[in-house]
Amino acid sequence: MKFQKIPRLGMRKIKSVSAVVLSFLIWQIIRIPFPSLEIHPLFGYIYSISEMRNTPQETKKIGWWRIKATLIGLITGLCALPISVYYGAYAGDSIIFMIVDIGLFVLGILLSLTLAELFKCGKLCGIAAMVFVICLVRDRNANVNIYLYAILRVIETLLGVFSAWVVNNFVSERPK
Repeated sequence: MKFQKIPRLGMRKIKSVSAVVLSFLIWQIIRIPFPSLEIHPLFGYIYSISEMRNTPQETKKIGWWRIKATLIGLITGLCALPISVYYGAYAGDSIIFMIVDIGLFVLGILLSLTLAELFKCGKLCGIAAMVFVICLVRDRNANVNIYLYAILRVIETLLGVFSAWVVNNFVSERPK
């Protein structure tokens, strides 16, 4: 049996972990005046890791694309949400509600992708569509305001991008 060499603990791994910890710490400060917020900013963690690049400039460029795409998805999602809520309350789980929701998904995703392309979100145009979907898909039985839920997901995303950028500015790669 041949054993693989154990991968080294590189700076990118250390920076990713540091960005997640920073996201956690900032979120806990945000929770002081709002203790009912969830303990872990899941989207913040995800984007702290996914936005980590080799240089601060790369993090800033890709992070800016993500922020623009996220805001586009949020705006389109918040515009479609009242329609979904209305038909959900009016039609329940009937075929009418399903048709309206499918129509909203198709139009919202297309609009989000198109706007992201127009606003030059680079390779991250799909994020706009994902955020739109996150806005529309929610637990109808939860006691959380659906608009607040959508906005909090975006705040978590911005937190993750910010944390990755901060860590990348203060923790540098070793010269090769």
